[in-house]
Amino acid sequence: MTKIEGPVSGGKRGQIYGAFYGDMVAHGYVEEEYFVSGTAQSFKPVGELTKDGRWKVAPDARAAYKTRVIVHRPKDPARFNGVVMAEWTNVSTFSDLNNAVNQSFWQSGYVYVAISAQRVGIEGLDSVPTAGLKAWDRDRYGGLVHPGDAFSYDIFTQVAQALVSAKGRSGPDPLAGLNARHVIATGESQSAARLATYINAVHPLAQFFSAFIPCVLVGGGSELANPEIIPGESAADYNKRFFARIVETVIRDDLDVPILVMLSETEARMHRVPPQADAAKLRLWELACSVHGSACDTGYRASVAERDGIKDSVGGSDARMVRFMPTMAAAGLALVRWKEGGAPLARHPRLLRGATLRDIVTDVHGNALGGVRLPEVEAPTAMFDTKTSPARGGRKPLAEDALRRLYPTDEAYRDAVRAAVDGALLGDLILPYRAEEYLAEAAKGPVAAG
Repeated sequence: MTKIEGPVSGGKRGQIYGAFYGDMVAHGYVEEEYFVSGTAQSFKPVGELTKDGRWKVAPDARAAYKTRVIVHRPKDPARFNGVVMAEWTNVSTFSDLNNAVNQSFWQSGYVYVAISAQRVGIEGLDSVPTAGLKAWDRDRYGGLVHPGDAFSYDIFTQVAQALVSAKGRSGPDPLAGLNARHVIATGESQSAARLATYINAVHPLAQFFSAFIPCVLVGGGSELANPEIIPGESAADYNKRFFARIVETVIRDDLDVPILVMLSETEARMHRVPPQADAAKLRLWELACSVHGSACDTGYRASVAERDGIKDSVGGSDARMVRFMPTMAAAGLALVRWKEGGAPLARHPRLLRGATLRDIVTDVHGNALGGVRLPEVEAPTAMFDTKTSPARGGRKPLAEDALRRLYPTDEAYRDAVRAAVDGALLGDLILPYRAEEYLAEAAKGPVAAG
């Protein structure tokens, strides 16, 4: 039996750690936090963890846990699109950070949930005083219990299941009666490595999630065993051990659920294994002119870190870099369409490589050629610098004379954007609300857009 408690309130700080930065009510959404407890199992490999991702595991130990989840749901049930986007929160900075919490899921009717699946996000690292939920507000989070990351995969499953189904659940309904048809699992960077292992090893047993969207996956999966926590260990040494434990693998391509791997130029340059080909139920998209921090989108994470008084060395991408989240929202609904027997998710070309797989060819403006090309890339008004700062990137407006060579008139620019928007809609890259935003911006002309 999985037990749910909440909505949670109180604590020394009197707020949710990593809450939405802004007015959620103004968007017609409710933000709440719940505690979820139960007994989770770990898994042990059966045979070798091969590079093709076709792993076999068996249940191993069992242990009690109590974690937390943030829930965003539309206040008006009529707005719900029937899909829950479940994020595996990121603990790269030893804090429990949800990259997607401020993004566009409320614009497209999703329920969004951020699940705290890993131990260090709760317990922190003793060499980082602000790390972990307990250090941040012991009065609120002191009762949480995490038996170790070997149990994180089952914890993630159990929490997601408890949110959408009353079967095997006690306590309140965090979705307030909303009927969820599908749950999509997503995670960024370090969390994407956890998802890679989940897909390869655990999903064949759990058979719960309808689709997966691992984002900015550097390459490889996380270990199945508990990582050792060494008292007094520095953050740098902990991270060295983390990267040494990465299992080199691709995402298995023989599953019955659709999977979309979304990569930026950063991972395309540093991928630990060669980019894998699209398959029957798998797509890999490389987003031109995006960087690793694009999966944190437009800087809200830095605002959350400042508000909550935590250290965040990434903080999202430059505010006007190519954004991941609107495309993730569109792709999620396309994955559901595919899951329900409709048209498959669109295929897109890969980034154009030069002499090596890590060498990305650029145009005369310095923008990448090939790849997934959103309207700001297909009809550019700027150069997107993805090398100087692979985490944050940088955007440099094109000179006015260069813009006029590209677009002799403002109408020519609007036509180029309109054509790019049409292509993006057909390619499962944006939803109608995002198309309207592009067209409204294009109406200002290329100089203003730059």
